[in-house]
Amino acid sequence: SLPSPAAGRKEGRDDDAGEMAASEESDAMKQFKELQSKYIETTQRNKRLKDIVLKSKQDIHRAALTGTELSNLPEDIPCYEPVGRSFVREPVATIMSKLQDNVKKAGEEIEKAEGQSVHLQKVINETETNIRELLAANPGLQEELLKNGYVQ
Repeated sequence: SLPSPAAGRKEGRDDDAGEMAASEESDAMKQFKELQSKYIETTQRNKRLKDIVLKSKQDIHRAALTGTELSNLPEDIPCYEPVGRSFVREPVATIMSKLQDNVKKAGEEIEKAEGQSVHLQKVINETETNIRELLAANPGLQEELLKNGYVQ
């Protein structure tokens, strides 16, 4: 016996519902992947900013040590400043001035990088919250992530 047309429509609706559920899960998976890549990218940018801050602090410390040593020298002692692979003779006052400029520039870099880092940390926290909400709203996504090896 042949199935009735009404039964065929009912089965079609079930298939549509199954396709919609699969589509929703794949949409959730796409959202998860987008959030994950945003999280990774932002975390890497934040780490680079922290490296910049660390390098600038080292530059400030190095300039302070050099300045301390140079301040103990008499003004008439010849000093040499490295320029690439060679050295150029400079007066102590000129070298001290350049060291102060370097400290000022490093301080500005630290301020700028720390401001950007604060912003990026907010973005990271927001992205983490969005990922948690996405996982809480889509229990099927959690299973799919486990199945595909995203989460252990």
